[in-house]
Amino acid sequence: MANEVEKVNVFGGQVAAVDTKSLAQKAAASAQNSPRAGAPGGADYLNFSGKRGIYTIGQEKRRVDEDELWVVNVTSFEDGFVCWKASKPVGTRMANIFTGVPIQQPQDDEGGPFDYDRGEGWHQAKGMVLKSLDDDDGQQGYFKINSVSGVAEMADLMDAFARRAAEGEPAWPIIRLSMEEFEAQGFKNFKPKFIFEGWLTDDQMTQLAQDPDMDVSEWLDSAPSEEKKPAPKAEPKGKATRRRRT
Repeated sequence: MANEVEKVNVFGGQVAAVDTKSLAQKAAASAQNSPRAGAPGGADYLNFSGKRGIYTIGQEKRRVDEDELWVVNVTSFEDGFVCWKASKPVGTRMANIFTGVPIQQPQDDEGGPFDYDRGEGWHQAKGMVLKSLDDDDGQQGYFKINSVSGVAEMADLMDAFARRAAEGEPAWPIIRLSMEEFEAQGFKNFKPKFIFEGWLTDDQMTQLAQDPDMDVSEWLDSAPSEEKKPAPKAEPKGKATRRRRT
């Protein structure tokens, strides 16, 4: 129709490329996967250090600020496996959960032999693309994780999206990248945590794509006041700390 408005999003392309409820169903299925068990075009690698508890992005390894806001590209969710050997990843198999062919779990001995006591072998992984709302260039990051705690955190995010999208609620997450300290075998380590600041609608994503420098805090502030928690099932909607770019 001539008067129909095309919906686009900040990642490029159309929001309605796939039916939202269909995305929700597939995200819900992926979120049920057991936690144990090259960056897309336009995105830089976004890495988390479990030893230092920090996130870095890009070749310059820019350190991500703890107050930096990110919008998650829910159409970019990936499932797959990463193979570790000699303390480094030697194989990766990932596929988009909406458009890709599901990745079959590799045979235990494929690429072996492995020293399982040292964490070698194939591990379940999840990935996604995020876009910074505070970086002047709108930097996009490709975040892939295969630790047990990291995969579980990703699964929680996907489950939160799936439930909201299935109910017709705003379903594009706005998050901060945080961490949580824990101790394992006498050593201090960190695991990634996502702090939910709010959720955007398809129409709001279209507006953000048309004006990347806009301040989204008004949208987030309009949600009912509620204590913010890292667990997505609490679906916190507290006041955002969005900084308007100048």
